[in-house]
Amino acid sequence: MKRLELKSLASLLLILLVATAVQGQQTEEPDGFALPEAGVKSVSPAVQVEMELAEHRVLSWPFHVTRIFLADDTLVKLEPMTPSKVRLRALKSGSTRINVWGENGVAQAYDILIHAPITELQKILKEEFSESEITVRQVAASVMLSGEVAEQNARENIESVARQFFPRVINNLKLKIQPEVEPEPVKLQASIFEVSHYDLKQHDLKWPLEASRKGEMQHEVLGTRGAVAEFLQSAYEKKLLRKIATPLITTVEGRRAAFETGGQMPLVIASGSQGGRVRLQQWGVRMNLLPTRLNNGKLRLGVQPKINQIDVAKATRVESVTLPGIRTHQNDLLVDLGEGESLMLYGMPMERVIREKEDLPLLSDLPLLGESFYKTNKIDDKVELFIIIAPAQTPGEKVAANR
Repeated sequence: MKRLELKSLASLLLILLVATAVQGQQTEEPDGFALPEAGVKSVSPAVQVEMELAEHRVLSWPFHVTRIFLADDTLVKLEPMTPSKVRLRALKSGSTRINVWGENGVAQAYDILIHAPITELQKILKEEFSESEITVRQVAASVMLSGEVAEQNARENIESVARQFFPRVINNLKLKIQPEVEPEPVKLQASIFEVSHYDLKQHDLKWPLEASRKGEMQHEVLGTRGAVAEFLQSAYEKKLLRKIATPLITTVEGRRAAFETGGQMPLVIASGSQGGRVRLQQWGVRMNLLPTRLNNGKLRLGVQPKINQIDVAKATRVESVTLPGIRTHQNDLLVDLGEGESLMLYGMPMERVIREKEDLPLLSDLPLLGESFYKTNKIDDKVELFIIIAPAQTPGEKVAANR
């Protein structure tokens, strides 16, 4: 009877020993997997154990367990039952390793694969990627994705979601072949104007863009309302705007278009002490345009203007002839234009002198000879050159805006 009680007491102590070893599971393997002094008597191949989330599984051995190693205790919880039996509980999806040692150095390894119910994955993919055609199938502890998606980004996102449910994902999703779409036509109306500050002053109008004093090309997106729109309307009604050119550019989205206005003039190039040589120089406006429609209905416009202005201040004298110089402005812009908006390029003023005739009192009133008596006043003036580019309405524009 005493012997039986001692044997029961010894079994109880062994259970407590195993329980203590499991509760104190290591999250990293000890150096060299130190084994009992007797060494390893037999090593069995790793056994693959597949489990669903929250599932319970019991592992048992024909020997008493002396030591257990669990690689990741966030995925699986171990609960000792007897010296030769342990219950596993799956906590979350993933894969981990369990190594078990027994008496006399016996060892066994387990690969634990945990996945969530496939119905949960199917539900989420249907809700979040409803526009994609996805088929989800379970293959052992893996999940296979097949079907078609529109973009590579969607393919990667779907695989990322599936990995939260299954430790292994076989991604057979293919990209849809997009049908060729004819590019939409685009019409752009360019208008090139000059306006005199002297004329504006005579009509109590003020140039609304002070930045033009810099003499450098600037730009601004104009709406149908605002200070600049009101100024342009008023100057137009008072006939103060001098129209230089109004080219209409027709192209398709994604295709570069260009226009050019102006001419050529002789330009003197320095050439040693003997003076210089003359070559022809382009003057006027040259512009490259690249329109692209955006999904939000706006028109993205790449603009590369080059403006060559005749500058009398840079004049060069060749023998008895005086040739004016050229002042160049260049820019490279990328702007988005919404409905009713246009692009304005400005900041290229030129100085000039106005000669104004003024009658002389009494003498100018003489019959027949009066027109010969007058004096000339010189007035300094500044002329603003500006360009407005506006999308012209096309049938395809409404279609693009509704994409």
